Amino acid sequence: MSELPPTLFDLPSARSSGRFEPARLTQARVRKGMSKSELAAAVEVSSAAIGQYEADVNAPRPEVVERLARVLKVQPDFFNVGRPMARIDTLNAHFRSLRSTRVSDRQRALATTTLVWELTFALERYIKLPDADLPKLPAGTSPADAAQALRAHWNLPDGPVKHLVATAESHGVVVVVRPLSEVERVDAFSAIIVERPIVVTTPRRTDNVFRHRFSIAHEIGHLLLHADSDEQSAAIEREADEFAAAFLTPAAAMDAVLPQRLDLAALDRAGRTWGVSPHSLVRRMVERNRVTESSARRAYQRLATSYDPDADPTSSYPGEVPTLLRKAAELAGAHGTNVPALAELLRLPTSQVRDLLGETDTRPVLRLLDGGLTATG
Repeated sequence: MSELPPTLFDLPSARSSGRFEPARLTQARVRKGMSKSELAAAVEVSSAAIGQYEADVNAPRPEVVERLARVLKVQPDFFNVGRPMARIDTLNAHFRSLRSTRVSDRQRALATTTLVWELTFALERYIKLPDADLPKLPAGTSPADAAQALRAHWNLPDGPVKHLVATAESHGVVVVVRPLSEVERVDAFSAIIVERPIVVTTPRRTDNVFRHRFSIAHEIGHLLLHADSDEQSAAIEREADEFAAAFLTPAAAMDAVLPQRLDLAALDRAGRTWGVSPHSLVRRMVERNRVTESSARRAYQRLATSYDPDADPTSSYPGEVPTLLRKAAELAGAHGTNVPALAELLRLPTSQVRDLLGETDTRPVLRLLDGGLTATG
């Protein structure tokens, strides 16, 4: 790992100093989805005071720090200097659904990503994770050439890419699924933080395995083609889509696989083999000059009435569920560093760390009803 850039990290002193880190407050507030005025009301200070804390004009008193921690669901010393952190305002990321994604939504998503990176960094103190293994491509590389280069770099066979997420994780790409309540209006996005590529997706993408695989490939395309660019545009998104199509369904292979005429049943069978939707194969048929645009539009209309996106064979794709961080935490625990110890390193509640790891709380829930207590689950 290279030396940590000073624009991203602040490591001036040990935890015992107790010195307040303004960027930590911004990180926690943005991740919680609170405005400065909302946070100010919750902790009983002025909005100007919150602004001054985050601008490093004034530091909050200890009792205010306690209230900030309680409202933002972190430990009080979460706000102390002395731990590596990625600052939200220095990160470049590429987001899907640009038209419907507000700046505040993107900032909140990035705040979550910084914590995912911090968890990864903490795990790497104890567990050797796979090194990030993405090829360096010349500027101006086309999406199709980039897809071919990645297949060669990862030594993938010419056929379908089995278990795309597991393959990406084995090459050092951290993949996480975050709830819509946390990354509202964001379908998927990606960023590289200190050489560690991170892809974040949501249930809007993972509820269909074909859409999920395409989204992951789309984000990998951004990591390869646009890692040094902060441009957000429809053209950039089209390039990432072209990469995903070329990576999952290479043109040469598709020439042998696609039917000579539109046959939705044949496309459905081919799609299940290649792990892509019949819609994407119709698009490939247009690109390979097998059908016209007007024929494709009619096929899309037929698919709209006959294709059930919830009936995809998700159970046939176990390698599409992210497991890298969870397995790393299990290995760390087996060697003496359990989840509570990781939570202490991150100054977060243990429940938040388990959530970031993708663990599900299986405990039954005790609820208070008008007639008394009842257990569910």
